[in-house]
Amino acid sequence: MRIRESVIGLLLIAPVPAVHAEMEPMSDQEMGDVTGQSMLALDVTESGEMDFTRYTMGLEADFQMNMEELAVGETTNGTDIAVNNLSFGHIARQSGQQFDGSNYDAGDIVPFIGRDPYLELADDKNGNVVGFRVGFTESRGTLSGNIGSLTGRLGLELEDSSGNVQQGQLLDGSGNATSQRATHYGLADSANCDTGTDCAALSAFETLEIGEYGGDGNPADFTNDFFISFQNQAVEWGTPGADGSVQADAGVFMNIPTAMRVELQELTKDVVSPRKRTEYIERDLGLF
Repeated sequence: MRIRESVIGLLLIAPVPAVHAEMEPMSDQEMGDVTGQSMLALDVTESGEMDFTRYTMGLEADFQMNMEELAVGETTNGTDIAVNNLSFGHIARQSGQQFDGSNYDAGDIVPFIGRDPYLELADDKNGNVVGFRVGFTESRGTLSGNIGSLTGRLGLELEDSSGNVQQGQLLDGSGNATSQRATHYGLADSANCDTGTDCAALSAFETLEIGEYGGDGNPADFTNDFFISFQNQAVEWGTPGADGSVQADAGVFMNIPTAMRVELQELTKDVVSPRKRTEYIERDLGLF
């Protein structure tokens, strides 16, 4: 795994002065007036030949992060996930409404929002950990980067000139559907990646809007399917056989649901979705 020059914007909160008080038992009446939620939740699920243990933190993270390079799952045959100039969240170029439905002033940070982050382990029946994934129970925001290869699933709808909408597919350079080290995106049945027919390089999607499609003109909703996983054998994450479960083969896998619907003819362009602004200082890298 290679991660270089990661920069994260954090909100720092001044420490609260210490308070000294005598501890006294609470009455049943006082206990009944108090509600709360644990900081860490533990859930164990048995499914088929595997057990899943999930640790969920009850918090919300709002951040804008820049990373020069991300490379995971490297072998002599290539890299499972390779992204240069990866960013989560962005900076508003002009005042107005963003895809999340909120208004921002020019120069404001439009954060990537992750609620209730979790770590989930998959064990076989012998108690051996065969995989783990990290993600957010709910998330919404932009993911920008120059995607060189992607192992996983990209949820992005394509609409033809007749108004028909269908889910696109990750493709290899020859236009064949694949979930392993894909380099293109489009429709496998009609793709010609040499001419750009129903096929575009993943690098042409410079910014992806993570979330759930809210309909034409409506803001995106939060998604619960954004995660990255590592496994030494095939693992079906989620409830196996149910809607929303995701099959991941051995290696590194990234599930990227988007709130985007792209016109099919747009795939012929060198840039299908232009990169959002992700830095305040221009470094001649196209990130400003």
